[in-house]
Amino acid sequence: MAQLSSDDVERFVHDGFVRLEAAFPTEVAARCVDELWMLLDEDRHDPSTWTAPVLRIGGAASPAIIEAINTDRLIAAVDDLVGVGRWQRRRGYGSFPVRFPSEQDPGDAGWHIDGSYPVGDEPPPWNYWVNLWSRGRALLVLMLYSDVGDDDAPTRLRVGSHLDVARTLTRYGEEGASFVEVSQATTSADRRTAASATGLAGDAYLCHPFVMHAATFPHRGTQPRFLGQPAIEFTPPADRYDYERPRADLSPCERAVRIALDTRSSS
Repeated sequence: MAQLSSDDVERFVHDGFVRLEAAFPTEVAARCVDELWMLLDEDRHDPSTWTAPVLRIGGAASPAIIEAINTDRLIAAVDDLVGVGRWQRRRGYGSFPVRFPSEQDPGDAGWHIDGSYPVGDEPPPWNYWVNLWSRGRALLVLMLYSDVGDDDAPTRLRVGSHLDVARTLTRYGEEGASFVEVSQATTSADRRTAASATGLAGDAYLCHPFVMHAATFPHRGTQPRFLGQPAIEFTPPADRYDYERPRADLSPCERAVRIALDTRSSS
């Protein structure tokens, strides 16, 4: 059953993201926070131990984490954007950036897209590349485990930047390029409006894999911000989007790129 309205889908196609309220229960979000705290050395009850502006938890597959990413509502919404049967359900995921109240520059607040597949011998994430077909990555999801207001270091999203990135990627062909190179080359995205991924614990932002995003600093809130960033991957043997399918069969993710390619001569 479709979870997103037609307006939601069109907003995703043209903006590059859509907010899914109550994607998972708030009590599950609270359990996720409890479990992530256990993976940190900092004392959740003693702010004097929160000395770093950001800490990254490399991976987790606890029951609450798995439950949050596999709710019926969230699964149906991903189906709406990627296509039924075209992606794999998550059984764990990494990259949990925990941002603490701080005036310090975290050093990771630049605008970028996420990479999709590893190339070469550099350590992650610097060895991750991306190509026009988004090999390996079908969608980016931002899972809000804590309430995130404007003062709580919300992720910033460039509205419509996925269209700019798609046009940039045409120059790199099948091989693709480093996500750093692609991000830096997409100068047209600098003109785009920035939106903040604010919301309540249990909300999720479903993002096109090409959308430009960045951290916010300083974090002027009073509590750490807990976020999960699971990459939605394709179901084997397919590992990429197909823009040559009949237009009626294109997923919203594919349709967005098709629009970008069809309008690149006038952009």
